[in-house]
Amino acid sequence: MSDCLFCNIIDGSEPASVIYQDELAMIILDLFPVSDGHALVIARQHAAQLSGLDEGVSAHLLMLAENLMAAQKKLDSSVAAHNLLVNDGKVANQHVPHVHLHVIPRRHGDNAKTVLSWTTRFLQRFNLRSRRERLNRLAAALREQLEVS
Repeated sequence: MSDCLFCNIIDGSEPASVIYQDELAMIILDLFPVSDGHALVIARQHAAQLSGLDEGVSAHLLMLAENLMAAQKKLDSSVAAHNLLVNDGKVANQHVPHVHLHVIPRRHGDNAKTVLSWTTRFLQRFNLRSRRERLNRLAAALREQLEVS
């Protein structure tokens, strides 16, 4: 077993609320979301930073993020915009050293809530079973809306 959380999710040895997967990437919902629908687009290839990915993988991750953003807007009309975030290295606040792109839905008036969620999100360790059930339902709904070309 690897000590990389995302490698373990990709190989199925750790649970995740999966929205999509293909030969290059996987999209899951973040267990500690900044906002409802916060998802991660994860490269299947283990690389700590973008510079370590094979050619074309970064573009594929961005394409999946764009398709996910469209699916989130279709599913939830309150989604007005998105933050796309890559923490590329430990100094950049990367908690899991495996390339992943955060796709964070934003809604009108959510600035204060989003900042508070961002700073306290890893403290939310209670009620993980019911959180996982809710995330699995949301992942299923997003799968229905996601169109990947």
